[in-house]
Amino acid sequence: MAAPDSSNVKVIQPLDPSVDRRVIYECNFSVDQSVVPEFAAYLRQHMREIVELDGGKLFDRATLCIAEHEGQHDGERYHLCARYRARSRFRLQEYFDKAGDRLRKDMLEKWAGRFEVQRRILVIDSVIEAGGESMAIEA
Repeated sequence: MAAPDSSNVKVIQPLDPSVDRRVIYECNFSVDQSVVPEFAAYLRQHMREIVELDGGKLFDRATLCIAEHEGQHDGERYHLCARYRARSRFRLQEYFDKAGDRLRKDMLEKWAGRFEVQRRILVIDSVIEAGGESMAIEA
């Protein structure tokens, strides 16, 4: 299979330090099996609340995934991954400043001791799609 032709790569943000890149805010949950249905329902509502903050100006999408760990099985824990696509790194910071602490506190109060979470921020570099079209951010 031939390498993709670089002329098919569209730049989605110009080489300009003032341009704020899009980011994914990812939260990986390890949940006690005994509360999975209730926790997952709560998490879906929590995610909807986050996406709808400020009329949808901070995030444009959230995705909840069941995390499968190849070659590993933990019968007492269930793993979920919530991914939020922020409209920009600036908008993600707005979320942290305006609502992040309140929403994290609410979750901790309701589910204390029944879940663990690890969070990370992923800066989108490139998007590769089927059909040979790619979008890249110049570095």
